[in-house]
Amino acid sequence: MFTRPGAGEIPVTVKGMDTKTCPYEIKLAGERWQIDYFGFYLSDPQVRIDGKWQRIKFETTPWQTPDIALLKFHANCQGANATNTSLKLVATKELMKRSTAFRFTLGLPFAENHANPLTQPSPLNDSSMFWSWQDGHKFLRMDLRQKQNLEHTFSYHLGSIGCTSDSAVRPPAKSCTFTNRVNVILPATQLDFDLALEVSLPHLIMQTKLMESEGCMFEAPDAGVCGRLMKNLQSRPWINWD
Repeated sequence: MFTRPGAGEIPVTVKGMDTKTCPYEIKLAGERWQIDYFGFYLSDPQVRIDGKWQRIKFETTPWQTPDIALLKFHANCQGANATNTSLKLVATKELMKRSTAFRFTLGLPFAENHANPLTQPSPLNDSSMFWSWQDGHKFLRMDLRQKQNLEHTFSYHLGSIGCTSDSAVRPPAKSCTFTNRVNVILPATQLDFDLALEVSLPHLIMQTKLMESEGCMFEAPDAGVCGRLMKNLQSRPWINWD
């Protein structure tokens, strides 16, 4: 039986993803790709009410702290517990009906990004989304494998770079050269509280040549395919209302 989400719950789907396969599959640039991994962190959720931004909180769950959420869409044959496909806000129906926009940051604040990984709460302790204490977390991780040629992979691992400290197991004392956080604002319709989001991988990888590149893994955001991917995050509707 279908259960309508609560006022503060926002389901998130990936457009065109075939969830009947294991791993999940998607068609990109005319080719079939397996999704070996796809997940990303969101932080600092806010809604705009009467022209002013108002901070709200995520519910505390294994996938969320009050200020941070981890969405993870890959199944990789690990079962439903390996994925999280909804955001849960501490918000009433009345609050959501009054909001005219929703905004958040793709990525993590400096303090949470470089805190001691051994003492951080879930989902910040997810080792699959962690790079090093010095560099912090992977804000977004996407690992694709070409269906007809499983040897060819395309990965996008986005996180802060240019982080300096005494060693890889020490946090940086100041902000990294490229923080690589991306702010997202989504206009909303007043009186509408039954919301859902959709992620578009074609917009995320637009104008990149998947078959001719292995992707971008913690490299300068203005170089080659990394630059194109960052521009897509900043200017393409890679996430939008469904």
